[in-house]
Amino acid sequence: MPKLGVRQVIKGTLDLADLVGGLILIAMTLLNLSAVFMRYVLVDSLSWSEEILRYSSIWLTFLAAAAASYNAEHLSLDLLRFRGSPLVQRLHETALHLLAAIFSAVVLWQGVRYCIKNGMQTAPSTGYLMVWFYGAVAVGGALMLIAELTKTWDAFTGKTNRIDERGPAL
Repeated sequence: MPKLGVRQVIKGTLDLADLVGGLILIAMTLLNLSAVFMRYVLVDSLSWSEEILRYSSIWLTFLAAAAASYNAEHLSLDLLRFRGSPLVQRLHETALHLLAAIFSAVVLWQGVRYCIKNGMQTAPSTGYLMVWFYGAVAVGGALMLIAELTKTWDAFTGKTNRIDERGPAL
């Protein structure tokens, strides 16, 4: 079995988050279609579907945000990206990822805090502990922090492929 490095573990973890996010999206679509069918065709609604859809969308958001951040698939404003020397561009890229890492750390901190403070409440329809739903904020914050710290290091050491000489895409 080949030895896995830290970078491969990080990439694998965030690829798994991306896959799980996609599966959640498929499950949400099927649940929503089922709920509409039950409500309007069979005139017997699923009492728990709205709650599960709401909390699933939170998990989807935070898992996909981490994966999108790592894969540079998020919205980007490239106004200053290609200004200055390569060193200035590299420092700019490093600063942007560092700011995103700080934001992710705050999300992680607040997510853990919220889980500790309110996690033992139960959901109204399903009766599940809210820690399973609030945990999405902490897990997503941790994954985004890992992704952004990796991207910060890559930008700082010049290993990033985000900065290229072709200029911004039109």
